[in-house]
Amino acid sequence: MQIVSAREFRTNQSAVLRRARNGESIVLTSRLGAFKITPVTEEDNLTTRIAEALHQVRGMREGKIKGYSVNELLDEL
Repeated sequence: MQIVSAREFRTNQSAVLRRARNGESIVLTSRLGAFKITPVTEEDNLTTRIAEALHQVRGMREGKIKGYSVNELLDEL
């Protein structure tokens, strides 16, 4: 695992992102906390995730899937 400061990340952004893309674990540290940098994969495709969510909403509207209140969703967290 490679730990990179925010300053080092700004200076060497391309190199750090290349290492993450190649599978190296990168942790970015800053005043706001620590963050893991990972590449987005095909499984993380945002368009696919949105389409799946819309499918679930349609199912809820049609009564095929149980709907949840905001409080029920927050309770699951």
